[in-house]
Amino acid sequence: MSEVEFNYLSSKALGNDCVVFRLEDGTQVIVRIDIIRAGFRVNDKGDKNYHFEFNNTVKVVPSDKKFKATLPIQPANAPKGEKQYIQ
Repeated sequence: MSEVEFNYLSSKALGNDCVVFRLEDGTQVIVRIDIIRAGFRVNDKGDKNYHFEFNNTVKVVPSDKKFKATLPIQPANAPKGEKQYIQ
């Protein structure tokens, strides 16, 4: 496997970096994408070959705007303000 050298390119979002979709049941799906690294190299024919690395995030918000989470259990006799969780 051979290494290929690329020239860095800076990138800037034109407009919002999020797209929000609303599903039939009222759920919102929020998609965000960022370019982490962009670059190009010129091949033997003089053409530019681009390389991109992306980071995407997907967030789902149910229509009832509720969710469940498991919280750590704190003992009843723990002093107020101290974080002593049962493991």
